[in-house]
Amino acid sequence: MSTVRLAALAFAFLIVPSPLLSRQTGQPRPATIPAEDPVLALVGRGSQLYLAQNYKAAISPYQQALDLEKRKPSLSVTMFRILVDNLGIAYGLTGDLKHAEETFDYGISRDPAYPMFHYNQACTYAELDDLDRAIAQLGLAYKYKQNLIPGEEFPDPRTDDSFQRYLKNARFLGFLKSVEPGLVPEPWSPPGIRGTLLRPGRIPIAGAQVVLQMFNDEACAKLFDLPRTSPEDAARLAKCSRDLFTVETDENGKFAFAGVQAGWYAVRFLWTIEPKPSTGPSADHISGFLVVYAAQKDASGRYDTLSQGPAFHFTAERDYTIEFKY
Repeated sequence: MSTVRLAALAFAFLIVPSPLLSRQTGQPRPATIPAEDPVLALVGRGSQLYLAQNYKAAISPYQQALDLEKRKPSLSVTMFRILVDNLGIAYGLTGDLKHAEETFDYGISRDPAYPMFHYNQACTYAELDDLDRAIAQLGLAYKYKQNLIPGEEFPDPRTDDSFQRYLKNARFLGFLKSVEPGLVPEPWSPPGIRGTLLRPGRIPIAGAQVVLQMFNDEACAKLFDLPRTSPEDAARLAKCSRDLFTVETDENGKFAFAGVQAGWYAVRFLWTIEPKPSTGPSADHISGFLVVYAAQKDASGRYDTLSQGPAFHFTAERDYTIEFKY
């Protein structure tokens, strides 16, 4: 469910009769709610709790206010929007998605052109993992985007907790690009481990095999980086590491492992070296990689050279880039 929006909070302040708030802000004290206006009194009580982030307690006065409003509408358009919006969000933030959906449905039935009812309904459906209805409601939110309450800002779905599960979903990202082309950069792909394999003169090596190796933890990664290992350490390393994925470099010598979870990894390459070392079989350290030339093809009949890189930590928050050239 979306986090509390500042605009809605600002409007809620207008109906909270609090002398303390007035002294803190230096603004004139808000007018107190007339005793004969029970709906506004309930909205004011709910807003005090809502502003204190006591969403569960805010539900009761907000719901009572909405029940009275349903029987005898009396609120202004803006106050009705704030009431429905805050009540629905309060339900959502406390995990009551059924009542959140019902609340926003009622708001939409009364005010179908208000975008935030649709936006927060989309959040509700996203929390229910119903992508079809989430996209449908988000589309209506964008359609009526110009009808926000003055001073209110339209949220960015990419930063909303409710939609985080879809940020690697091609359909969801395609929808965002269709309604707001600049929202998702082109080309987009999730953070990954990427790189380039180059021969002398920065000539790309196409068709090389790239293997991503994963370690269970940092201790295992450090064991992998030791210059020499005992038979016992080698046995431990075999248990705490494994080959995860294999890809080939493209015509530009590039490779990518996208959408990989955070952790400890290492990359190794298998390719046919050109020009051939004149010394025959050899081993050397180049660009931080151990490079081994076998002087004959491996079991696949394709490669005669292996390069093994050191262990590294991938955060999954941004790309980790490797450029290996010899």
